Amino acid sequence: MQRPAFLADFEFTPRKIIVGVAVLLGLVGLSLLYRQIDVAALHQRASDLNGFVVFVLITVLPLVGVPVTITHAVAGVRFGIGWGLVIVAASILLQLLASFALVKLAPKLFEQRLDALRKRLPSGAHRPVTLFTILLPGVPYFAKNYVLPLIGVPLPTFLLWGGLIHVAKSTVGILFGDMSDDLTPLRIAGFALYALLNMAACVWAFRRLQAQLKVQRSKAGGRKRRA
Repeated sequence: MQRPAFLADFEFTPRKIIVGVAVLLGLVGLSLLYRQIDVAALHQRASDLNGFVVFVLITVLPLVGVPVTITHAVAGVRFGIGWGLVIVAASILLQLLASFALVKLAPKLFEQRLDALRKRLPSGAHRPVTLFTILLPGVPYFAKNYVLPLIGVPLPTFLLWGGLIHVAKSTVGILFGDMSDDLTPLRIAGFALYALLNMAACVWAFRRLQAQLKVQRSKAGGRKRRA
């Protein structure tokens, strides 16, 4: 049986197996904790919160390092799937605009704090580098948003490609928040499967982008030698 294209480059190393088992155990632990919490009451309390205040918080907090997955889950709890996606998309747009503006206002501050990440990024066209950075595993959301303007990615590219990928990745957090009051075993399994498929797809896209950037650098090097 042939593997799907996005799984073709994915190898099950011992480290990845350990991470997978840890994620599975974490889900089991969360499901046990979930049974001890009155999630329905939590949803009721969330519905009483001021929507504008919630929007401001889920927009501002990720700019200072709060994990964006948490804020997306909160959006799902408060606004549901449909409005949650609209609210999160608007918050992501504002976050990207704010990140771009802050970097342009104080480039030296961000250059010092993000120097290690900046050195990990390859040289190349702005769109592939933007995709490469957004998909780069293990890097916080806010750091990705600050480093791209720092290396010179123009605002239209930053908003279009960064926004599209961030919004797509936010869907699972919103769904989790909206469905958290009715997490059946089937839904938990669905979220786990989604996480694994998303990880595999990111690895595949990440490696494809690496290869694309390598080809671009080789072509650029060949043109320089001929010149």
